[in-house]
Amino acid sequence: MIKRILIISGWVVLVAGATVLLGFAKSKRNNTPCKSVDILISQRGTDLFITPDEIRALIIKDQGVVEGKTMNKINLLEIEQMLKDNPYITNAQVYATLDGDIKIKVAKKNPIARIINENDDSYYVDSAGYFMPLTDNATPRVLIVNGLISDSYAVNYKSNAKKMESDTSVHCLLPSIYKIASYINHDPFWKAQITQVYVDSAKEFTLIPRVGGQRIILGDTSNLKPKFDKLFTLYKEGFNSNGKWNEYATINLKYKHQIICTKK
Repeated sequence: MIKRILIISGWVVLVAGATVLLGFAKSKRNNTPCKSVDILISQRGTDLFITPDEIRALIIKDQGVVEGKTMNKINLLEIEQMLKDNPYITNAQVYATLDGDIKIKVAKKNPIARIINENDDSYYVDSAGYFMPLTDNATPRVLIVNGLISDSYAVNYKSNAKKMESDTSVHCLLPSIYKIASYINHDPFWKAQITQVYVDSAKEFTLIPRVGGQRIILGDTSNLKPKFDKLFTLYKEGFNSNGKWNEYATINLKYKHQIICTKK
């Protein structure tokens, strides 16, 4: 019994000691002046849509110059949320060290297609289905999707194309555009071969390849994998065997179990 009491007492002392230490550390941090703001932007590729200097400017606009302020005068959670709301950022972490350094880790969005609608409104969709405006900082080499698209960035900038796909109340092309762009982006062969997707008056999709010059009629986004599988078989076993890439004007993938090629 005495042994049990001693064990419990020991745990109480440890918890109390840890609480005191945490309180001391928090108090020390709160009263420590900010010495520096260190910003790390993780990214895929070389395109930097938002720079560390731009992030610093956003912080100054939101909270003023933070260097020299004590930590209790700086709202780290507010800075973190402000960065998460930025259209070029997919995630952000903001925390302070006991030495007075603010650490900011930012993950930027990864665009997979540039959408140009019928009003020449141009914007990006990223790998997770979110939309991004253009920026002077970068012009990534991504799939171009254009044609008779009415959907604008101003209306859809808070939406997610991936989530819109399962929403039956949504009547726009963006979910289908994302589905095609995502499929092409995830396949190294198609990512290198398909440079443009055109939307016609019937809201159907035509692929423009880098090599060959044909117009590849995809139709809608149903049976997407079988359609691309048929096209790959044609490239591998048809065009490569007869060497007549440039003889065809159109390749139609709309129909099941067949490909219809039209000569120039």
